[in-house]
Amino acid sequence: MSMHEALRLPVSFEAYFYSSDAWEKRKAEIEAEAQKHNAFIKMGNEIIKAMSNSGRRRK
Repeated sequence: MSMHEALRLPVSFEAYFYSSDAWEKRKAEIEAEAQKHNAFIKMGNEIIKAMSNSGRRRK
């Protein structure tokens, strides 16, 4: 990046970053991590439900 290009950039690089391809890639990574985390939570909930149901006495 030349000095001229650097001086034309806004003081905050936030807008520059969020409009870049790097942000799109990072956003996809964050979403994938969240989906993986949610899957583990859902599995844990299902295990808890199964354990709870197996402990009940049936009449």
